[in-house]
Amino acid sequence: MTPEKPTTGQIALSTIVPFIMGLCATWVTMVIGEKYGWDTLPIVLGGWCVALGISASWLNRAVFRRTRMLVPFLAAIGVILLVWLWQRQAFTMFVPRSGLTYGYFLKPDLAKARFWTLTCPLRVGLACLFICFIAALFSAWRAGFRFLAPALFRGGSPHF
Repeated sequence: MTPEKPTTGQIALSTIVPFIMGLCATWVTMVIGEKYGWDTLPIVLGGWCVALGISASWLNRAVFRRTRMLVPFLAAIGVILLVWLWQRQAFTMFVPRSGLTYGYFLKPDLAKARFWTLTCPLRVGLACLFICFIAALFSAWRAGFRFLAPALFRGGSPHF
């Protein structure tokens, strides 16, 4: 027994909702931070990761119908959380408790703090997310979605 094919509405919703969520995430996070205090932001960001995981699961179920396709999505969420943890640890190690002053990371003697708190986590995180993207693309290719790679790289819509 094969699973029934999802409707066009299910596919459209499962692809549009994460996009809209991504567009609104920054604004909603800032509003919540201003209203309830900046200490609530880790909880809000964790909530966004949970929402992103649910969205990835829904997208995987509606479009790909395979459990193996979900692994790169969840790995990307894990990478984001690990980079946040890394940045938090580096920040507490290199930044004084008194707080930041204007131009703190621009001083030559604080290049080490800038590197371990800002530059390195960003570059490592982007590299890991790129690897997750390539893994997802490869998994989709192996699952039979051959139109996906050419559509992504040439910028056009796939022809079914």
